[in-house]
Order: sequence, then C-alpha cells, then structure tokens
Amino acid sequence: MKKQKIIVGIDYTKSSVNALNYAKLLAYHSNSELILFHLYDAPVLYTNSGLYLMSYKAVEKSNKEKLNLFAKKYIDDKVAYSTIATSGAFKDEVNGLAKSNNIHSVVLGLESKTKMNRFIFGSTTTDVAGKIDCPVIIVPESYKKHAVGHTIIAFDNSELPNAKCMKKIRNFINTTQSKISVYHIKTPNEIIESKNDSFKIDANLSYKIQVKKSKSLIDGIKSVVTQNKANAIIDIARKHSFVYRFFNESHTKEIAFASKVPVVVVHE
Repeated sequence: MKKQKIIVGIDYTKSSVNALNYAKLLAYHSNSELILFHLYDAPVLYTNSGLYLMSYKAVEKSNKEKLNLFAKKYIDDKVAYSTIATSGAFKDEVNGLAKSNNIHSVVLGLESKTKMNRFIFGSTTTDVAGKIDCPVIIVPESYKKHAVGHTIIAFDNSELPNAKCMKKIRNFINTTQSKISVYHIKTPNEIIESKNDSFKIDANLSYKIQVKKSKSLIDGIKSVVTQNKANAIIDIARKHSFVYRFFNESHTKEIAFASKVPVVVVHE
C-alpha cells in the first residue's frame, strides 16, 4: 500500500511550529511521511512606469531554502519528510496535493485571536476546514501536550455521515489507535430530532451515542473533553443547503477557536 502523507502548513509562526510538533506525533503513529508546505506571496514592486514583477525563480529559490533550513531545525531523522514552497491560493494548492497523494490529513496551526480579530480577519485555517478532500486537523496555539489516546466525535444525531466520511474517520481511528466516545450535545434550542442510538462506522465498528445536555454546543463539548480527558475532537462538516452550510461552518469555527485540543474536521 502506498505510504500515507501528512501535510503541515508552515508560516514560521509559533502556531505553525506547534502544529508541526503535533504532525510529527501523527506521522510516528501512522507511519506517514510529512510534507512541510509553505505558501508565499510573489513580491510585486510599483514604479512610475508601472508594475514590475521580481524574479519568480529567485523568490522561489529563497523560500525553498528557508523552508529546508526550518525543516532541518525542527525534524529529526526519525520522521521522513519533504518540503514544498509555492505561491497561489492556499485552498487550491493544498487540495491539489491532497488529490494527487495518499493524504492522511492536513495539519494547520491556529493562532489565538480576540473575538473582534476573528470576526474581521477570519482564519485561513478554519476557512479551509471541510473544503479539502481529506481531514483537516486544527491545532490550537495553546495546545502543548501532543498526545493521542482518547478522541471525542461530536455528532448532531441527524442522519449518519456517508461512507466516504466514515472511511476517513476509520482511518484516523486506526492510525492513532484512539479510544472513541461519540456525543450528541443536546442544547435547549435544538431543532433536529435525534434519530440514532449508535454511530456505525462500518460492519465491524460501532459506538453508542451518548447524550450530553448543555446550554450551548461549546460548553457541552468543553465538558465532555474535560470529563474524558480527550486528546482530540472530530467535527463532521456536512453537505447541505447553503444556509445549513453557513451555520455549520460557523459551528466549526466556533469549536476550533474555543477548543483546547486539536479539532479534526472531516467532511462528507
């Protein structure tokens, strides 16, 4: 079987170094190769005579050299890796890599921001979650434990995810050997009727859906993570109407910014 690869986004911030440390742990457990991915902007100068583009080859070479030095500093010989430095649209470039390789996941760091900053600027990390053809793992800047062991699946308890989504979840479970707990966070304003007692991944793997009543989705997730001493949360991004996707993406962002442990976003 072709060896799996884990893409980790690098922008040289503390949050991307932290994401790399988590990605190294995943690579060890899943026997995967790391791809350190850096996206740079091609510099443009404006002169009196108009637009002037600096040498693309020179910029590309400089960024690749910087990324290779970074990799040598933070990765030892125990983990196989390669580096890619390129320009373009982040989502398109990463999605292209995901489609052309056997990708286990994309690991991205998430910087701590104020609520106002998150509203104005958003986040590249949460914007691509659920839009790339593999799980996107969001690692909070404050998360330093870097362990696998117990993972919470947050499930809205409407219809079960499709087979493609379940396959991605199964792969994460197998490679991390995580203990799994599935929770339906039931809030007072919930309008979706509960339909399932068990979360059936395939014919051989099924989990009981536990119900956690809470005043809000975030409070409920925080509670079950603390209660189970969980190391990660799996959030399922669904394919629905535009309006549903808008609110679902908002939930994903809300969970990502509130979580103290990595959030694994798996889409259908």
